[in-house]
This record gives sequence, C-alpha cells and structure tokens, in this order.
Amino acid sequence: MERLVKRLHYIRPGGRCRSFALCLLLVILGMGTVSHGAPVVSASLDPRSFSVDQAATLTLTINDGDGTIGELPQVDGLDIQRRGQSSQHQWINGSLSSSVSTIFQVQALRPGSYTIPIISITVDGKQLQTEAIAFEVTPATATVPQQGGGGAPLPLAGDEASQLAFLRVSPVKGENYVGEVLPLEIKAYFRRGLRASLNSQPRLNGDGFVLTQPNQEPAQTEEVVDNVPYAVLTWPGTLSGIKEGRQNFSIAIEATLLLPDKRRRSAPMGGDPFFGNDLFADFFNQQQLQEKRIQIVSKDMELQVLSLPTEGKPADFSGAIGKFDLQVKAQPTEVGPGDPITLTMTVQGTGNFDRVDAPVLSQTEGWKSYSPSSKMTPGARVGLGNKVFEQAIVAKDMDRTTIPPLSFSFFDPEARKYQTLRSDPIPLRVNKEENAGKNEQLSGGNNEQGLSNGAGAKDNGIGDGQGRPNGGGASDGGNGDGQQGGPDAAGINLAPLHSQLGSLQQGLTPLVSRTSFQIVVLISFLLLVAVIFLKIRARRLANNPALCRHLERERLLDLSLREIEKSREQGNTQEFLAACRKAMQGQLGFVWQTEPGAITLADLRQRLAADAELIALFATAESGAYVVESHLSQQEMVEYAGKLEQELRKLQ
Repeated sequence: MERLVKRLHYIRPGGRCRSFALCLLLVILGMGTVSHGAPVVSASLDPRSFSVDQAATLTLTINDGDGTIGELPQVDGLDIQRRGQSSQHQWINGSLSSSVSTIFQVQALRPGSYTIPIISITVDGKQLQTEAIAFEVTPATATVPQQGGGGAPLPLAGDEASQLAFLRVSPVKGENYVGEVLPLEIKAYFRRGLRASLNSQPRLNGDGFVLTQPNQEPAQTEEVVDNVPYAVLTWPGTLSGIKEGRQNFSIAIEATLLLPDKRRRSAPMGGDPFFGNDLFADFFNQQQLQEKRIQIVSKDMELQVLSLPTEGKPADFSGAIGKFDLQVKAQPTEVGPGDPITLTMTVQGTGNFDRVDAPVLSQTEGWKSYSPSSKMTPGARVGLGNKVFEQAIVAKDMDRTTIPPLSFSFFDPEARKYQTLRSDPIPLRVNKEENAGKNEQLSGGNNEQGLSNGAGAKDNGIGDGQGRPNGGGASDGGNGDGQQGGPDAAGINLAPLHSQLGSLQQGLTPLVSRTSFQIVVLISFLLLVAVIFLKIRARRLANNPALCRHLERERLLDLSLREIEKSREQGNTQEFLAACRKAMQGQLGFVWQTEPGAITLADLRQRLAADAELIALFATAESGAYVVESHLSQQEMVEYAGKLEQELRKLQ
C-alpha cells in the first residue's frame, strides 16, 4: 500500500485519467482491508426519572455484531413491553460501522426506586452483558379538578394518593364462621378524567374463601376522596370462609388505562415505534393516547374463620347460618280420607340460602310426606332473600284434628348460638265417609236379613188383598202393614222403579269421523314432518362444522347489533360505545377462538393489519367504555354503527 502511494507522486500531469483510476483502485483496496471492531452491547433508558402515568424508553444496542435479544428479566412493579427494532450502517473514515437497536417501553405500577438488572446478550457466539440501570418513578402527575362529584369527602389511605386507580373492599368484620355469608362491596376508584376499560371481573386472591358475585355490570357513580373526584365502579358480592383459622385475602381486577402520550419522540430511522397511527383522531379528533395495562389490588385483609359449635346443635340443622323467619300455610284444611294437603313453607331473611333445607314436621307418626320442591327469590341486596318450599302430606289417621308444628333450625352468628323456629299447629278437619260404614253393613250380615225380609215383603204384598204390586212390598222393605215404603232398617234409600222410558241418547259416532280426531291426526302429521326436517337439518349441520360456526356467529352478531341499536335509541353514548366494544370482542373472540373479555386494543394491533378499519373502531369504543366523558350525536352513532356492522360481517 505504501509503494502504491509513493508511485502516485510521480504520475505525469497528462495522465489524469490514469491517476483517477489508480485513486479509485486505492479506495477499493482500502475498503477491502477494513476490519470490523469487536462487538459491543449497551443499554440506555430515557428518561431516568418519570411518573407512574408516563413511560420511559429502554434501548438495547448491539454494535458491530450479529446477535439476538431474548426475554428480559422480570422486575417486580415494572411492565416492560417490546415495541420494535431498527438498524443503522455508517461509513466513518473508510470504516463500516453497523448497529442494531431493540426498543422497549417501560412503565411502573407504583412509585419508587427501580433497577433494570444486567442483561446478557449472545453476540457472534459470545456472551456479552449490559450495565444495570437505576432510575426513579414519581407519583402520578395527572391533574384533576378540585371541585365536583358528590358525597362526603373520604380520606385516602396509604399510597392511594399517588395511584391513578385503587380498590377498596368493605365491610369485612374480623371473624366469621365456616359457611357464613358476609355481604361485601367492591369499589374500584379511577381519577376522574382518565379513560379506562376493565379486562376482568374482581377475583379473589386467597384459597381459604369463596367469592360470589351476581352476573351484572358494575354500578357507576362518582365520589369525592380528599377533595379529589373519582369515577367509581361498584360490585356487590358475598364472601364465605371454607377453612378454619386465620386466613388472608385480597381482591384484584385488571384494567387498561388510556393515558395522554406526553412524550412524542421520534424513533430511530424516523418512525414512531409506539403509536404510529393516530387511531382516535380518525373519528372524533381526540388527542394521542397510550395504553397502560394495570392490576389493581386491594390491601391485604385478615379474617378469623371459626368452626360451628357442637353444643346445642339441633338434629335437623342443615348448615343454615344467618337470621331467618318462618311462615307456614296449609291448603286445604278440610279433606277426606287420603286427600293430600299442600304445605307452603317460606324461609326468609339473610344468610347462606344454599344450605337452607325444608322445615320438617315435629311429629311424623300418622303422616305420610313427599319430597318437597323449592324456589329461591333473591332480595334487593346480596345475601337477602326468601326460599319457598312446597310439600304434600297425607293424614293416615282419620282422627287427626291438627297439622303438627314444623321446625327449622339455623345458627345465629351474632347471638353465637343455634335457633329453632316452630310454626303454630294448623287446625284440620277430616270428613269421614258415612256411606262407607253403611255399605259395609249392607254387604255384610244385614244382607241376609234384607233378603229374607224382602221375601216376606213379597209374600205379604200378595196376601194383603189391597192390590199392592209385589214391588210395593219390596219397597216397604218387608213390612206387610200396607204403609207406604220408606227407608229400610239399615237407613238406605233405594231408588224407585220407573215404568216409563227415559230420554234417548245419540249412538256412538265412529272415531275417524269426528272432527277433533281428524285435527289431532293432522297436527301429529305436521309435527312428524317438522321433526324429520329438524333431524335432517341437524345431521347436515353436524357434517358441516364450518356452517355451524358461521350460523352461530351470525346469531351472536345479530344479538349484538340489537343491543347496539337499543343503546343508540336511548341516546346514551357510554352504553352505546360499551355495546360496540362488546360486539367486537365477541366476534373477534369467536374467530380467534379466545376469551372475548380478554381482547384488548393491543391484541388487534398485533393480529390485524396496521391499516385495518376495525382497530380504529375498537379504539374509539374502548375510549368511552367506562369512565369516558364524551357525547355523540345520533348521526355520529348511526354512522359508527353502520361502519362497525360492515367490518364485523367481513370477518372470516
């Protein structure tokens, strides 16, 4: 190379073309001799201090090497999401330099000091490590109005003041018994002005309890806490202990917050690796937002679960715990032998109605009873209600004059003892059949006497000379004194003989000629045809799973569209957007074979094309799902619903 450079000084001026060629050759030779430096990895975080409602950018860079970055180590309290990758190639003083940068978004769930640990990266078969990065996360900087909302101010506890959302559970007393139902109220507080959507229902953390909730949407209200207004979602529920001893538990829900993107930075190579598409502005010209998935957990609570006492436990105790009342009615109360009596027993109050069984007769001798049926009717609040039992009983003894009392036993957790409720005896009248005894006499020993007396009456009737027919003598029951016949000695009234022809009845009509029979046959034939058609259709569907799925998806879509139209007619923007979001989740969950309630905007961005219209529709609906303060006109809702239906029907 040095010789070539020296020779260039002696080139004649007339050989300029030759000189240019030699210089070009020199550059090419120099390029070919460039050797890359040793590979280097580095990590940077920008900024090093941010609030919980913001995010930082973590960049991992590999210089002059070929390597891959796997899963990052988990850090408690941090949510690190991969957002993209970029590469650069540069010529510096005749040397080629390359770098590959992988970008991550870092969000914190709570304020504090954090450290991203050393990250190991394999480059060209060598194990390289980055340096640890320490940074600070400050409380939320979101501003909210100082006035507004309703209700009395409530104090913020612990670190609630620094949170965008928090969870409260009330009331929970210090102890309860195994199986006892504790009504509770779960409240999720979101700072007013934030946009949020729920990804799950409240769930219980703790294996010593069972949480029961009605299947309904949470109530939405506003509360003022330390003079700061919050949007509040409230769920009613009950808590039951299933294991004895001291048990800890907490309640958690998952949600997605839509926060303003306060850090609009340019990504390497001129692109935005986080939010390249202004989805919300596509429809309602809203500001750029970023998603933040969070888990809201209530504070840990401790509950002492006690076992039920064995002292004084009634024999008919079935496990009912709470406070109850008993009402018993009987119908009818005047019956004949063998007639059933229906007992209607109502148990009402507050407690674990799943362990409430039918009251029992205090005296079973002389009674036959059948299995009872039950119907549960919930009350206005969780744990309150009434359970109605119906049971048929039959008196075996005809001398019964009352229905004996019924008893129901339960455990009162406040009084800490068992209680037994007893109904009052119900008066009963059993009508004995008088004819039964008389028929028995007629068919028994008096039958022979009646036959002999009848024969004598016939003889006497012939010999009395008064022209009374023989039947007259028979009607006299054996009396030959010529008096008019009446009741016999047994007191049985016999029907008189008739000598005239009574009214005639029309003869039997053939069954096939009756109109009612023909109608029944026609209906049966139509039902048979319908059954055959349904069987053929069911077999056809069974042999075509794709058609079954298509029909089911169309059915679900029609139901969702009706819900959307209903909310649109009511003019409620929030319910309208929530119904639209639920419709999209249902259809996408059916197509993707996943849980609809777990589908979020991030899933659509990952699985659909970047310019998919459905992403913008979902983002708009999600922005007003729960605590969004927006209003759409009827025309805007009609246009939105029409575009939504068009996109959903195109899903495959």
